[in-house]
Parts: sequence; structure tokens; C-alpha cells
Amino acid sequence: MMKHLGGRRMVMQLSSACHWGHWALGMVAIMTVLLVACGGAAEPTVAPAATSPPAAVVEQPTDTPPPMATSTAAPTNTPLPVGIQSAKDSITLAVVHEPIHLSARGGVGAALIQGIPLSMQDPLTWQSGDDLRIVPTSGTKSWKKIDADTWQFELRQGVKFHNGEAWNAQAALPSLNYEGDRNSPYGETNTAGPFTAEAVGDFTVNLNCGTPCPILPNATFFVTFEAPEYIANTPEDEYVRRTIGFGPYKQGKWSAGVSVLMEAYEDYVPVGDHFEFQKPHIENVKWVWASEPTVLAAMVKSGEADMAWDIGIDAVSLLPAEMIRVGSSAETYALTVNTVWHPELKKKKVRQAMMHAINCQEMVKQLFGGYSTCRGNIIWPGIIGATEANTAPYEFNPELSKKLLAEANYNPDNKMTIVSRGVRVPKQAEISESLQAFWTNVGINADFRIVEPAKRSEIARCGMGPAVTEILEAAGKEVDLKKATNADFQAAIDKGQGATSCGVTGDLVGNQPSNETLDFGRQVRSYLSCTGRSSMICDPSPGGIQDQIAPAMAASGDERQRLMGILADKFHEDALFVSLFDLPVFYAVDTKLNWKPRLDPTVRVNSMWFSK
Repeated sequence: MMKHLGGRRMVMQLSSACHWGHWALGMVAIMTVLLVACGGAAEPTVAPAATSPPAAVVEQPTDTPPPMATSTAAPTNTPLPVGIQSAKDSITLAVVHEPIHLSARGGVGAALIQGIPLSMQDPLTWQSGDDLRIVPTSGTKSWKKIDADTWQFELRQGVKFHNGEAWNAQAALPSLNYEGDRNSPYGETNTAGPFTAEAVGDFTVNLNCGTPCPILPNATFFVTFEAPEYIANTPEDEYVRRTIGFGPYKQGKWSAGVSVLMEAYEDYVPVGDHFEFQKPHIENVKWVWASEPTVLAAMVKSGEADMAWDIGIDAVSLLPAEMIRVGSSAETYALTVNTVWHPELKKKKVRQAMMHAINCQEMVKQLFGGYSTCRGNIIWPGIIGATEANTAPYEFNPELSKKLLAEANYNPDNKMTIVSRGVRVPKQAEISESLQAFWTNVGINADFRIVEPAKRSEIARCGMGPAVTEILEAAGKEVDLKKATNADFQAAIDKGQGATSCGVTGDLVGNQPSNETLDFGRQVRSYLSCTGRSSMICDPSPGGIQDQIAPAMAASGDERQRLMGILADKFHEDALFVSLFDLPVFYAVDTKLNWKPRLDPTVRVNSMWFSK
């Protein structure tokens, strides 16, 4: 068994000299606590310790448990105050980088900037920012489970897309079938799972998963919509840069390299009194970007921007405490590991050695000022499938690393390269440098390179799914990954490195898996399945991981926790990812702006307003 890091912990104030930020997101209690840990052995040098920031505003999430999918949409209970009038009718929001695309048919580039399109699009369902319930949106009234693999959604009448196209079941079908198609390059099959859509009434659609999908509505807040006639009659290179949804804002001018403008959509249909689904209180929105966290902070301090994120730990000290808010990203910093084709990374003992070579707690202390918690998995306790044991951080033990490398007959000639996107996470380059130093210290040959977000996305999407697709095509079989066999999966593995023509397959790819769905199933589908487009894990052996996935995904209740737990145990024990720590988000905010962080970094601008 792998050894786990222990240690005494105690609750401290945020303004203490040493901080440990710990987002413990439980099914019974969801809260933010701050922990401090002591100790640490000698290790390779990492970046200098950050100056302790001033006391910040930390939002305390409710202790209401997040619900499982149900047949009736829960009522809302956090309305906006009555009679709000914003003191300003414009706002400037600064983020870490320019979006790649804005359409639901293209990737925005990072979860941190997902608020740009999601202020113009309303998805099928929504995870409420107050207590994580799954609630209706302006496009959806309710849903119910028809049978094990089918859910029925009743759509809201009287809704129009920003260009005037009517919203109804027929208008929803093109986007639904795109999002549910495993072959769609930017679909949501890794989150909501593959599904097909059928109109069964003017405002009623059925989603059929093909296999049991007991928690589908909990994952469809990633499923968004574009005006169908606009998509059908517009070249792809144009529509990916312009979203036409039916959200509270509509897109204005996108000045490449400069800004994206939005304006309030006057025909937006509110949803009861839910605070995230009201007509905007701020008329005009300007999005700008800067890659340097200190620049983002300075923009808010000078009044050039009203809010900016992620400013990172180093920039926190540049602002007064009342302008800082700390939230969760719902993400874990990790590296996707090429366990399929890399000659060393396919060895379990090499991967275990890599984890035991890392002093995670010292990295968090030095690079993030202690505002995080080390993890031995890409989920945390409270996620379905997670336990204290299968998420425990790995012991820092360089001598054990060297022993495991010797037992694995590690060959340093097989270099491994870390690939990460430089502006995605503050100090991402320093993280890569630290990992390289830790691994070099035990004799592992590793280097790293920083690439543009679009290039990193290309590399990350070149996994087992594309490899299996090409195996099916070469064999003249139907290209349907649901029908692929374990023999097909093994053939893709046997083809070796470069088994796909989709691009360069990475060795260790910087990744920040998010857990908004509060269920390990999302990560199982994305990263453990032989059919995942980003998966670099494939175990087609009899009774192995691939055979365990379908029963786990079909289960619910206690049985789902048990089966997902078995997969999470395997993920942790075999060190299938380089899993490091939770990612906090630091926001710089104008003191007169009314807004609270969510579990994730998504920002709904229509929920904001300025006090006088």
C-alpha cells in the first residue's frame, strides 16, 4: 500500500502568518475552513515564500447538502433584494487571458473565463450558486426521469434567442444533439455523457443516454444553446467567435487582443426570484485580460477594472483586505499522465516514485502562501466516490522513490516532458520547475515547456478516444465508441506512441479537473475510460477498469458511492495522475460591487450591482 502524509492540523485565522486554505466540500456540510500544518523534510528549492496577505473576505458556502438529480426541479430560496438600482450602469471585468472562442460550438480556453459565454448563454440546468441545488434556467421549466436511460425536459415558453429566433423543442435539438455527440469536438459528453435528443412536444424534449444515467440533470449545466438558424447559415470561423444564446446579456464587439463587449438583453426571461436568473442591473459589460496577476490587481486598485481574477497570492498584498475575496475553483491541480504509451509512465512503480518524490506541502506553502490542501486524487471528500483514504496526499519520501525506480528498472533515457499553459494558473511555470527539481533529485529525467492554451487543448484532446476511433476506421467497423470492444482498445494500446493522427500526444499534461458535478463519474468518463478523448488511461483487462465503468455509471445511492469508490481507490493507489493540490481563486473586487464567489469560478454578471 502507498504511504499517506499525516500531521496535526489546527484551525487558524486567515490573517495569521502561515495559512492553509482547505475547501472541504461535503455532502452533509459544505464549508470553507483554514488549516495550518507543520513539519517538512529537506527538498529541492522552490520559489521564495510569498508575503503573508492581509485578512481577506472568504465566502462561507451554505451547509445545505447538494441534491442528487430528481424528477422535480427544486424551488429557489435566495432571491435578490427587492428594488435594486445599481449605482453604475457599466462594469469592467479583467481575466487571465483572451477567450479562444465564445460560441457553445467552441472551447473558451479555461474555466476561469467561462463567465464570459455563460453570461450570454443559459444552459439546460444550473447549479445554484447559493447551495448547489440543481435548478431551472430561463430555457427550462422542469424535468423528470422517464426510465433508466431517459430524462424528459419541459422547456420554458416565451423565450427568444438574441437574434429573435424562437426557442422551442425543435430549436433546442441541434444544440442538444451536438452537445451529446461523442464526436463533437466541443461537446459535453465528458461531463453529461453521450445522449441523443428527441422532440416529443412543442416544448418537450427527451434525452436518451443509451445506458442508465441516474444523475443526468446534475451534469447538464454544461449543456448550452446557440440559435440554430444562425449556426446553420454562418461559416464556422465566424460563429465560433460570436455566441447567440438567450442569456441575460448579448454579445457586442469582440476586438481581438483588446476586449469583448456585452450589453443587457432586454427580452431576457427571468426565472422566478432566483438571484442568478434576473434581468441585469448593470447595462454594459467590458471584458479585458492581462496575463500578469499583479497587473490584474493593479487594474482594480486604480479603477481601470471593477473586478479581476485570478490575481494569485503574490498580488494579494497589493490591495487592502476589503478588496480581496478568496474562493474555490472546484479544481485540483494535476498532470494527466500518459500511462498508455510512454515506456516509463506505463509502469506503476515509476508513477508511485514520482509522487513520493514531491514535497507537496512545501510547494503549497512556498508558491501559494498556504492557501490550499494537498490531494492524492483529483477529487476530495464529499464527492461521490471519494474517501479520506483515496484522496490522502502521498508521503514525501525521496528514498522510497529511488527504491521504487530501481524495482521498476527505470530507464532515464526515456525522458518525460511536462506541458502546461502558462497563464491558466498563477505560478504555473514555478510549479513545473518545482516538479522537475523534485524528480531530478531522485534521478528522473524530466523537462517542461509552456505552450499557448489552444496548443495545450490540442495535445490534451489527443488521447485514447481518437486512437480507438482510428482503429475502428482501419478495421472497417462502425465508428461508434459505445460499440468498441476490449480487443479494439487493446489494439489501440498495441499500436504504440503516435497511435493517433490528431496531433502530438503528451507525456505529462497540465490539467485542472473540476468537480462541479460533485460526482467522480465525470472524471471516470473523461480520464479513466478507453473511449475518453482526453484519457491516457485504458485498462481493457478482464474485470479491469473498463469493465467496471458501466456498472458504476449506472448505479445510484450507496451503490454508486461504493462502485465509484473502488475506481477512485485504483486511481489513487496506482498514481494514475500526478495529483497535487486544490486550486483557490483570488479575486480583486471594487468594494462597492455586490457579488459573492461560487463553488466554481463562473461569474454571472446579471447577479451583480453597485452600491452607492
